[in-house]
Amino acid sequence: MTLVRKLHAYAALATFVNLMVFGVVGLWAAFASRGAPPAPVVHEARFTAAGNLTDRQVAEQVCTLLHLSLATPIQSAAIQHDDSGRLVLDFYHANGRDRVTVLESQARLRIETTRNSLWRYLDILHMTTGTFRSGDWRMTLWADYNECALWSLGTMLVTGVVLGASRRSRTAWTALAAGAVALAAMLVWIG
Repeated sequence: MTLVRKLHAYAALATFVNLMVFGVVGLWAAFASRGAPPAPVVHEARFTAAGNLTDRQVAEQVCTLLHLSLATPIQSAAIQHDDSGRLVLDFYHANGRDRVTVLESQARLRIETTRNSLWRYLDILHMTTGTFRSGDWRMTLWADYNECALWSLGTMLVTGVVLGASRRSRTAWTALAAGAVALAAMLVWIG
């Protein structure tokens, strides 16, 4: 039982930060009203694309020039054209969005930066899992930690049941039953 107790404690420590982020964001999502997103900040930068480049190659140059590491690898959905035929690039990341319009005739980029609120940022962290692939090592590390924390939570639950069952105490079984009823009630309420 000492090994199970240690495993339970280490699993709890491994998932603690994750549960705090999920708990805070979950409470916010349940009770907060969503306001209008902040207005984007617009600025321009010099940019001249070499001739005969594909849209993807131009997007890669823009990404390198603007240091948009959170936006790589560039998804084809991020590359579009507006009604005037100008190349428009949308780079979404945890901090918000950068929409870049390539103004070839003026040799400039028009950059609209929209920053997420703290709550939206935490919401994105909340939904980031191992299926999330980003060129940014910080988001990849967080996604991997989320996966580890999910497995740690499962381990903590199983070892908690084992520890409770080994005590043969009425309190442990009552707590398990109350937790199961609370979970079922929550699932019915959400569903």
